[in-house]
Amino acid sequence: MPPDRLPRIVIGLALALGLAVLGAHPRLKAIERRLGITVLISAGVPFLAMGAIFSLPSVGILTGDIRRDLQPAFEFGLGWIGFVIGTQFDLHRIERLPSALGSVVAIESLVPMITTAGLCSMAFVGLGVPWRNVDFLRDALVLAACAAPSAPLAIELWSARVGPKAADLLNEITLLDEVTALTVLGAVAIFFRPEASATRWVLPASAWLLVTLGLGVVLGIMAYVLIRGAKSEAEELAFLLGAIALSSGMAGYLALSVPVVCAIAGAQLANLPLRDLTGLRKTLVSVERPLYLVFLLIVGASWRPTEWQGWVIAPAFVLARTAGKRLGAIWSRRVGPADLPSARAMALALTPQSPISIVAMVSAATLYQGYHPDRVRWGINAVIIGGVLTEIVVRFLERYYAKSTFTPLPLVMVPQAPQPGEPEERKA
Repeated sequence: MPPDRLPRIVIGLALALGLAVLGAHPRLKAIERRLGITVLISAGVPFLAMGAIFSLPSVGILTGDIRRDLQPAFEFGLGWIGFVIGTQFDLHRIERLPSALGSVVAIESLVPMITTAGLCSMAFVGLGVPWRNVDFLRDALVLAACAAPSAPLAIELWSARVGPKAADLLNEITLLDEVTALTVLGAVAIFFRPEASATRWVLPASAWLLVTLGLGVVLGIMAYVLIRGAKSEAEELAFLLGAIALSSGMAGYLALSVPVVCAIAGAQLANLPLRDLTGLRKTLVSVERPLYLVFLLIVGASWRPTEWQGWVIAPAFVLARTAGKRLGAIWSRRVGPADLPSARAMALALTPQSPISIVAMVSAATLYQGYHPDRVRWGINAVIIGGVLTEIVVRFLERYYAKSTFTPLPLVMVPQAPQPGEPEERKA
């Protein structure tokens, strides 16, 4: 790093971190919930644009060498997000949910994945990508994983639309379908391994599966032992930072999916007898948003929106995902709990794209950045643009459904007073 660029880099990153903290302000979150928009639209796009500006040679804040130096911090952010997802997988809470909700989560996750994998594969073939290569299947599976999760639900808004019970069920679906996305991402990292020089070990896929599960469980138990011994909130936060840093570092060293390993550790931690699991979740969630915005800043530095191939894949991704969510909602109504809303309302609530989609795509890109880097950039481009296009589609559908469901008041005929001399039939 040239010494003359050091002050510029420090000031630029400090400014970005301060803006990320401001982006997590409760008032901004309240505006998002009121408007029903996702963090990608409210604050994510500005941070992506800021990252693209910082990567310019004339600015020189997030150049390629700086991004390589920030790789451990980048993996730490992925690990923190994975821990947040894992701690939501509380078996005691899941047992209290309706038994039929599991089928709904499976349908609402798998149907969009199938439609997205199919249509995006056609787009890849149209762009000249050889479909007989094993990397073709890997790229299709990663895009399918990005199609599964739905954005967090605005509870207040949807409670007014469909009722509190239906809104709670929809919220549970958005929490659990993130697990589906990470499951597919973990399978991709296990069965589509990078070269041996990048992994340090050469093992069969079954062994990598055991390593992934075992590493996550052991790290979760280690985090539990550390956090259980904390005597104050400051100690708990310090132990949590250390546990996530260790988990993300070990997963990255073994070329495993960082959010997947950390999600397993978080799920293990959430199902052990902690004194204050709710407080731990609040701590994780409160720090997640600033880290996610900084994560988008670094993603924006490597984002190439001028590559037209991503703009070709993005409409296919949005169309396939939206159609899959709609089909999944129709089938879910047949097998799901009676408190679910209508298929139209369910599809509208679950169509917005989760921020986890970008996390999944970029996490896979860090594993395979040396393999067809052009297609990796296309995928990142498609998911980012797809998130913005999905918001536009959702707003259009909301307006369309609001007009189509409008029922005018019936015309009421007010009887007139009979005039003198009128026949009795008219008086009646």
